[in-house]
Amino acid sequence: MQRRKHLTVRQRMDAKVEWRATNLRLRQKHLHSSQMNFEDYIDYVAGYCAKDNTPATGPVGGWKPPQVRETQYVPSSTSVPRARVDSSDSWEQQQERMNISKTYPIMPAYNKGPYMVIPLDELTTAGKK
Repeated sequence: MQRRKHLTVRQRMDAKVEWRATNLRLRQKHLHSSQMNFEDYIDYVAGYCAKDNTPATGPVGGWKPPQVRETQYVPSSTSVPRARVDSSDSWEQQQERMNISKTYPIMPAYNKGPYMVIPLDELTTAGKK
């Protein structure tokens, strides 16, 4: 077995600063179990012993890739309105309703507002309110 070298006071102070920085880096990498006490650090730096709890290279904590969940197909909704199938109105009534609705103008009722159905008597003041 090799004979250990004695460190001077100045060398011990410098080694203590490096030891704290090393432990800080290990904590920042979430490797708390890899930290060493000061005497173990002195032996490690001098080459007397190897660091026995060296972390393995690779991800920490047994990382697994994310799994994609298998789901059933859900169709997206369309913005096109569909005709009412369950309507009890006759074809003539539906046509009459369509002709009445064509007489009302559709425009923004207020400045930069949504499009609305405007009565004919308010058509001249519709965008000025």
